[in-house]
Amino acid sequence: MVYYIRFLKTPRFQQQTKSVFISALICITTDLGDDFLAEDVDLTATWVQHASHKVRYQTPVKWLAGSRQLPILLGPFAPKDVAGQTAALKIQLSDVEKDILEKHTTPLVVSGCSAPFGPSWEPAEQLIRRDLNIASTVRPLRIWEETGNSIARHIWDAALAAVIFLEQVITGTEKSMPALSQSLTPRRSPLQVVELGAGCGIVGIALATMLANCEVLLTDLPEVSEIVTRNINDASPKPSASIKFQTLDWDEPTPNLTRGPIDLIVVSDCTYNADSLPALVSVLDRLVRGSPGAVVLVALKRRHDSEAVFFDLMRTAGFVSQQAQVPLPAQWEQVDQIEMYCYQKASGVEKGA
Repeated sequence: MVYYIRFLKTPRFQQQTKSVFISALICITTDLGDDFLAEDVDLTATWVQHASHKVRYQTPVKWLAGSRQLPILLGPFAPKDVAGQTAALKIQLSDVEKDILEKHTTPLVVSGCSAPFGPSWEPAEQLIRRDLNIASTVRPLRIWEETGNSIARHIWDAALAAVIFLEQVITGTEKSMPALSQSLTPRRSPLQVVELGAGCGIVGIALATMLANCEVLLTDLPEVSEIVTRNINDASPKPSASIKFQTLDWDEPTPNLTRGPIDLIVVSDCTYNADSLPALVSVLDRLVRGSPGAVVLVALKRRHDSEAVFFDLMRTAGFVSQQAQVPLPAQWEQVDQIEMYCYQKASGVEKGA
């Protein structure tokens, strides 16, 4: 499984006697925050000037196996050197220049950059930014997460794998799902994409940065609207691509979400809660009944046996699938396989056969 640097205490300028320091407290944990990295890793802590992105100061730090947290302290600095400064603090693996989302280059530890802080003594917002590079795009994908315990406003492993997989399909290096490949080929009319349970929106936003002429609608409960809106505003979609957010409760009647028939529905790491699976399958069924040609891409990381109910419910609803896997790094040079499923209604597959 991938591990993520998170701020337990976001950075701030801190005065001690006649000097000023930058202080923070981090951990390196899983997407659910239920385990900590059990390897020694060398990190670099960097003070970045917020406006110019200029590196002002760097120092090595080390995470030790068995740790649950790591204090970060940069300095000392003379008060005049920080007066009026707005800073950001970036923590990354010392031997990784960029976090590249690719089949064999995704780092074990995903770096993070704080929200800006200073020139007052207030700490940075309770946020962390991931700068993720996709092989076929020029600008990094910038995704904000919350640093707290809300699972709805974090990046999950299956989302990273979905981005990697979609990039491979778009560039033609992944051909295991012909229906998905066909839906992502260039077209005259905009590709209509809906993501369910979008969280902070990484998958849908990544798709719009890789694929021109698409309209991506991110959907989730109202609690994610602030973080996903921030990410949409920071996004750099391709020409004629757009990204929007709309609240959607799976237990309520499904409104018309797109201007025309939906072409692609994306679901990433939404099967962990067995209680919500009937509602998830029900909304998928309703959406595909309204758009019979729609393809459903489901990315999931198996976390417990109860998730198997999802596959039974999908079969009962008349969906058939093709399957692939995306490897992500795990501790001790192991590999974690993330499952990808491409679903269509059985009658649609037979008709197209």
